[in-house]
Amino acid sequence: MKKNITKEQIVDTALELMRNKSDLRGLNLRGIARTLGCAHTNLYNYFPSYNDLLWETHAAVQEIFMKMLRKKLDIANTAELRLTYFFEAFVEMYLDNKGWFRLAWHEYIDGDRPQGDIEATEATNKMLNQHISDIWQELYGEYPNADTTKRVLHNTHCYIVGEISNYLLGRGLIANEAELKTYITREAVRMFRLCLASSD
Repeated sequence: MKKNITKEQIVDTALELMRNKSDLRGLNLRGIARTLGCAHTNLYNYFPSYNDLLWETHAAVQEIFMKMLRKKLDIANTAELRLTYFFEAFVEMYLDNKGWFRLAWHEYIDGDRPQGDIEATEATNKMLNQHISDIWQELYGEYPNADTTKRVLHNTHCYIVGEISNYLLGRGLIANEAELKTYITREAVRMFRLCLASSD
């Protein structure tokens, strides 16, 4: 059995096991340790409980998403394409990694929320608002109001979460996943654009 297991290995393994899992509570530290080939007591050196590990993976998913978003934005050669790719990134991340979506938006995680997760979320939101503000400036020649942008982006994101939640529960308007991705992305772009333009 392995003995020198790092915190990063535990988080990476947990994320891989969660990636498309419909029941995150079907996992536990023993199962993750079995996958790693170590005693489950090794995991307790880093995570006193499964909830502690869930909080850590919650923060890690945000970092993974931001890396994916930056890659998508870097290959877009127009502001219009960047606007589409910005919202497409959310849809792809959530539908291609359904277990991570459940972790981010459906799973109740017990215990006090760690400061590290709070800081990760704040940093992510700050970067998202900066990205979308930069795109808006490219499109229209001026930066939008920061508070308005934050509110409209939040509302648009809630729309995306709602559509994907309905789909995962078998209650979506569109059953074909590829068609759904295109639809949600298009509607999110339209919603964000209309709401932000009418708020200025």
